[in-house]
Amino acid sequence: TLVVSSITLGVVMLLCGLAFDVPRHPDLMSAPWRTNVLEPIAISCLAWLTPGLGGIPGWLDRTSRYLLAFALIIFGIAHFQVLTFIASMVPGWIPWHWFWTVFFGVAFIAAGVSFATGFLQRWAALGVGLMFALWTVTIHLPPVLNFFRIPGATQDPNKWSDVFIVVALWGGFWALLRDRRDLSFGAHSNRANQTLRRTADCSHA
Repeated sequence: TLVVSSITLGVVMLLCGLAFDVPRHPDLMSAPWRTNVLEPIAISCLAWLTPGLGGIPGWLDRTSRYLLAFALIIFGIAHFQVLTFIASMVPGWIPWHWFWTVFFGVAFIAAGVSFATGFLQRWAALGVGLMFALWTVTIHLPPVLNFFRIPGATQDPNKWSDVFIVVALWGGFWALLRDRRDLSFGAHSNRANQTLRRTADCSHA
């Protein structure tokens, strides 16, 4: 079932990140820690959240949201720590490299706060998923397929792992769109449903 497969995938990804990468990269703010450790943790959290509200225990939903928020905030901070390096990854045909690096760094942090607080979660999932989708077709696919004939872009089959990671994050965030709710939205929705039920009961009476 969806719940069993999602929880299993999440556990496997989490164990792989903790067992194989944490011992090799003990520095929390290092680039390998951010990518090798936090990326599989983020994917595991997305897998756990995929069944939706009510599909998993409440403690797992909260833990997944908080871990995901932590990963997103660290990703955002990294954009400012290695601003020049990340800006250099933006293809030459896209203008304003530094602007986009700062913009996506702020977007990561804002999305992390959103998941941590439960406010505007669906918008955060939509935005972060769109961000990874754009990165897939503009940054990660060109080096392996030489799309768009970007000057200086070389074919590198070893970069396929980066493509799969970004696609997994892209799909994972968009999978949350179908049933994630903001705290405020959920409260209004519940009150509206109760009002409709009372109205229906009165009409039948």
